[in-house]
Amino acid sequence: MTTAKILRSVAVGLLLVVLGVAALTARAVREGERQMRESDAAFNRADLTSAVLHARAAAVMYAPGAPHVRRGYERLLAIAVGAEAAGQKRTAESAWRSVRGAALETRHVWVPHRAELARADENLARLARAAEGSEVGDPQLAVARAKAELARDDAPGTLFLGVLVLGFALALGGLGLVGFS
Repeated sequence: MTTAKILRSVAVGLLLVVLGVAALTARAVREGERQMRESDAAFNRADLTSAVLHARAAAVMYAPGAPHVRRGYERLLAIAVGAEAAGQKRTAESAWRSVRGAALETRHVWVPHRAELARADENLARLARAAEGSEVGDPQLAVARAKAELARDDAPGTLFLGVLVLGFALALGGLGLVGFS
């Protein structure tokens, strides 16, 4: 096979990869915007449970710079703070857990919404301490215990993910060698 054919094949392969990523990004943006419309409608009906679910789904449809992601987090934070101020502790906790879940679900090599994750962890620990109330003698101990539980990370490590990516790259390279030989 000539060098020109190899370069053409590589260019076509890269074009297909770029088109695939573009299609996935377009789908994430379209679905995220739909989820935010659903969240808006539920919020306007005062159905905070549905508003939280749809706002979380919008935040999870992560595409860098997509406005629905930011709006999803803003909605979740507003519901969490507002519900707690209104004395709706379960709704507030649900919204904080949704912020935390969305931030953890969209992490990859780094955590794009680290500040939101830290804020959610802090508030969930505070709510856990308040829920324990007088059962725990030392409120600082209750917060520390809740923070330790929230900090537990069962996700695969970076080394594991690196080996997995290397395995996929080697498999793809092997298939390419066989396919173009």
